Amino acid sequence: MKSIFLRVFSILALLSLAACGGGGSSAGTTGFGPGTGTGGGGSTSAPSLSVALSNTTVSSAAPVTVTATLLDASNSPLANVVVSFATTGKLGAFSASSALTNSSGVATVSLSPSASSTSGADTVVASATVGTAAVTGSAGFSLVATSASITSFTTAAGGSAAAPLSAYGQTVLTLALSGVSSATPATLTIASACVSAGKATLSPASTTVTSSPVTVTYKDTGGCGSTLAQDTLTASISGTTSQQVLQLYLSSPAANNIVFVSATPPTIYLQGTGLTTSSQVVFQVNDLANNPLPGQLVTLNLNTFAGGLTINGGNSAVTQTTDSNGRVSALINAGTVPTPARVTATLAGGITTVSSNLSVAVGLPSELHFSLSQGTINIEGYNRDGTGNTYLVIASDRVGNPVPNGTAINFIAEGGQVQAAAFTATIPTAATPCPVATSASSATGTGLSCAVAQYQTSQPRPADGRVTVMAYTLGEKSFVDANGNNVFDAGEAFQDLGNPYLDTLYNGVYGSSPNNQFITQTPLGSAACNPSPLSPTLQLDVSIPSQPNTCTGSWGKAYVRRAVETIYSTSAASPMWYTPAQSGLALAPSPAQCGATSLLIPNTAAQPAYSAAGVPSKATYYPVGYTGLYGLASTGVITFFTSDANPVAFNPVAAGSNLTVAATTGLTATIAGGSPVPSSSAPTLASVNYSFAAGVSSGTITITITSPSGLATSVGQYITTNNAPNGYVACF
Repeated sequence: MKSIFLRVFSILALLSLAACGGGGSSAGTTGFGPGTGTGGGGSTSAPSLSVALSNTTVSSAAPVTVTATLLDASNSPLANVVVSFATTGKLGAFSASSALTNSSGVATVSLSPSASSTSGADTVVASATVGTAAVTGSAGFSLVATSASITSFTTAAGGSAAAPLSAYGQTVLTLALSGVSSATPATLTIASACVSAGKATLSPASTTVTSSPVTVTYKDTGGCGSTLAQDTLTASISGTTSQQVLQLYLSSPAANNIVFVSATPPTIYLQGTGLTTSSQVVFQVNDLANNPLPGQLVTLNLNTFAGGLTINGGNSAVTQTTDSNGRVSALINAGTVPTPARVTATLAGGITTVSSNLSVAVGLPSELHFSLSQGTINIEGYNRDGTGNTYLVIASDRVGNPVPNGTAINFIAEGGQVQAAAFTATIPTAATPCPVATSASSATGTGLSCAVAQYQTSQPRPADGRVTVMAYTLGEKSFVDANGNNVFDAGEAFQDLGNPYLDTLYNGVYGSSPNNQFITQTPLGSAACNPSPLSPTLQLDVSIPSQPNTCTGSWGKAYVRRAVETIYSTSAASPMWYTPAQSGLALAPSPAQCGATSLLIPNTAAQPAYSAAGVPSKATYYPVGYTGLYGLASTGVITFFTSDANPVAFNPVAAGSNLTVAATTGLTATIAGGSPVPSSSAPTLASVNYSFAAGVSSGTITITITSPSGLATSVGQYITTNNAPNGYVACF
């Protein structure tokens, strides 16, 4: 108590000093601090604090702003100093008891009467500490009591439940007040639940009034009656306890339409596939202003329950009430039959709509719908590391629909390096290639999908230059759906699949090579695979390698697989004669000088390169340039194979290799076809047109084959219109 008394005494003493210094003012300054002086006079050098009010009259309806300005001894502003505020008679109330000065040395607060009924006069005192110096400033003010009150609060419409305000309508609110005048204004404020919810407006919502009555416009902008039967409006006068409440009754907007919002995900898959089997279907009810309408009854029903399709776990219609966003939803669960599914949504008034883009798909890849191809068959890889290639997989379910995006496809290879796994992704447009995806993708586009794996040449390299690459993934065995119910039934023919294996000889026979690596399935079977009789459609072939006696003998899940053979072409070329086109023309002094070589033949369906026992199938080929061509016409065509220089196998040169020709004097030659070399598993043909000039009967054509890496191989072929010398024999 003693400290409070001393504090008040100090403030009164300061005020007395200020009064002695001059006449009364709405602003005052007092400074205390160390002083310096010279000669007979003294002068002080201290910070100063001045106080100013935006108005000397304060009322509850008209608070004033108190501004305190703090300057140092050289009249420069002092920033970031705390200024405290008080009133000597405690008749005023501040918005904050203290404030921080800004860069201009100014701190501001708002001043109101401590009670609306307070009148008289008081003094604002601001104080601050600068270093060790205490600085204060003051200003006086008068207070005007507020006696305003609200005597009535009415509405022109919506005053009763029997006559509510129409949806999206507006009305005029009237308030009668007492005790207000130009000398005693009052601040009137109206609060509304609908305005707070953003579904109505008040104009104005708050205003300073000097007369009565006051009118305010209320407008239902968001159909607030859809969530509230009535809006509670509360009118109050600032600084007083005067308050009036009005209940404004509202009409709910009428339902205008119901729209399908989404099906998430848009595709679900059959039960038992291990894939997503449920989709959430959402509808929204809107009013005439197209705003969401809550509290509406909606009946949802499926257009089909085929194969055990359910809605919210059942096989009959369900009724739901729209939520605060005007929405209802239903969970659709797949059955055992793929089908398009549509949900019908019906309002109690008969308005109906249906869902779209929901389908039930098989999902699992089917063996007969699992396709593998390669970007280039014959790549320059026998002598070069890092030559690239790509492997494209198109995986579809048993009805030919794309499998889900993100389905992982695994790859293994006999030689080189292949990407371990690629993921199916949607093809954006018909004009774009299959995208390379590293994870699941949800891109929309053509509705078709595929997966691409990258590859590069490296060790190991088979001697025959033929590398087997296999792709596989978990799917299901193919079957003949005899009764069309899209479900495998006992007795229906199916394609049994054993362990997939890497068929290194690419002859369709497991065990003919010691390097037939296999992938073990679970469960592992012991039944024979590919039993007879079996539909040709379901027969296994070299592209569907299946380890014998590892089948289950029953339909179900299995690794679906496909294999292809990639040729590692040598960079050098060794073109061979095309027989029998040149038969009887290639002649040499003896058979030993024909250059005959025995090479592994290309793989064909009729004759694989390796027999079932793994024995290579070979044929005799004759190199271009080893023998002369005799007895030719003066103008003609020479045809040969663009084969590479593999010492074991008859392989094509790399795709993209180019051919050029040159000829000796008196002989012209041009490439007639076969350049550039196409993608092929076997050597392709090339043709050269030649023509002898008059009087010329012999010459040499030089054929140059340049690989994609730039290695050029040139072969000179002697040709003549003359007959062969005596004793020459036909090479082939």
